Amino acid sequence: MADVTLRNLTKRWGEFVGVNNQSLEIHDHEFLVLLGPSGCGKTTTMRMIAGLEEPTDGEIWIGDRKVNDDLPKDRDVAMVFQNYGLYPHMSILENIAYPLKVRGTPTEEVRPSVE
Repeated sequence: MADVTLRNLTKRWGEFVGVNNQSLEIHDHEFLVLLGPSGCGKTTTMRMIAGLEEPTDGEIWIGDRKVNDDLPKDRDVAMVFQNYGLYPHMSILENIAYPLKVRGTPTEEVRPSVE
């Protein structure tokens, strides 16, 4: 994994501003949740990090590499959508832990990582 840094990230569609001058640093192994009302830019921010949406302004860094012009497949980033990525038969903890288990994270590391 690597640090992810957003520097003055902006996304506009004409006059509409979806993300406005956002700067953020997510450290390696840090767990971050974006919360906010519908339309505030959460998904747009994640889509820009993943390379599915092109920023109007600003920079996206993964580790020591500026990735603004990299294709999504070259960023090694994935995203899960809030409506479709949850398993109703699992608890919240189990849903969040599931990707760690799939990656082969040792069992004794999963719960502390999720918490």
